[in-house]
Amino acid sequence: MGIRDFFKKRPKEKARPIADASENANDGVGRILFQTRWRSSALFTDNSLIQKVAQYIILEDPFCKPFGGLEDEAIARTNRRIYEYEQVTTLNVAIKDGNLMIEGLSLGKLPAEQWNEISPYYGKKDFTAFVYVTGGRYKIYSDDSKTVETAYTPYDLDIFVQFE
Repeated sequence: MGIRDFFKKRPKEKARPIADASENANDGVGRILFQTRWRSSALFTDNSLIQKVAQYIILEDPFCKPFGGLEDEAIARTNRRIYEYEQVTTLNVAIKDGNLMIEGLSLGKLPAEQWNEISPYYGKKDFTAFVYVTGGRYKIYSDDSKTVETAYTPYDLDIFVQFE
């Protein structure tokens, strides 16, 4: 018996799909039922608390590289604002009875409009959320002075919420 005969005698398996794409096959698991994005400054009036939460997220992120690790020469070529902490994010987000918690710090109760958006899914469906820090110190190339200048805008938080 040769090697060719060995492979010929094996029954061939039919290719099976990894997962059936129909809704009934996975009972809707992994299917996004609702998603939204909020800006913390649009939801909450306490700007000092938003600044505190943003700074806490920055301190807790072990991978943050100020200005994306770019030197001024590279920033000059980008022709856009490069924020000091524009890639800093957290998954430590919870909503407990309408109260938004980020990194264990409460930003307060969600406004009625946002709470009404998510309340049909809250506690009944899988919840996923993450937050990006926006704003803060940034560098940008100035055509007038022909240098990279540093400026500042207050921190804000982009909050992404999803239910599956």
